[in-house]
Amino acid sequence: MFCPKCGNILPDNAKTCDACGASIGETQSNSYTTYQQQTSYTKPVPKIGFGQAVSLFFKRYADFNGRSRRSEYWWATLFVGIVSILLSEIHWSISNLWSLAILVPNLALSVRRLHDVGKSWVWILWSFLPIVGQIILLIQFCKDSAPANQWGPNPKQG
Repeated sequence: MFCPKCGNILPDNAKTCDACGASIGETQSNSYTTYQQQTSYTKPVPKIGFGQAVSLFFKRYADFNGRSRRSEYWWATLFVGIVSILLSEIHWSISNLWSLAILVPNLALSVRRLHDVGKSWVWILWSFLPIVGQIILLIQFCKDSAPANQWGPNPKQG
C-alpha cells in the first residue's frame, strides 16, 4: 500500500503514514495502480533506500508481476553481493546454501526490473549467453523506468 500524500510504501494494515502522518482510507487497495488512480499525486515518488530495497527483496520473494525501480534492483544486488562475499569467507557450503536460497528472489527481482524497462521475462534467457548476454542484461538493468506499460504504471511517478 502507498501513502496518497507522499508515496511512501506502507504495511497493508496501516491507518496512517509513518513518514508524513497522512490518514489512509480503509477501502484503499494495496496495488500501485489503485494508488495512482485514487490520487492526483504528480511529484516523483522518493527513491528507495538500502534498507527498504532489502526489505522489498524478501517481501516480494516470488513476485514476478509488476515493476521494480533501478534503485530497488541495485541496492538489493549490493546487499546480495556483500552477503555472498562474507559467507564465502566463512565457508563455501554456507555460501552455496545462500546462493540457493536467493535464487528465486533474484530471478523475481530481475524479471520485475525488466518489466520496468518494458521488456518481457524472456529477456532473462540472455543470461545463458556468456559475456554478451550479461552485457545485454546489464544495459537493460541500467536503463531508466519506461512510461506506464502492461506491467503497471511508472513506479517513479505517483
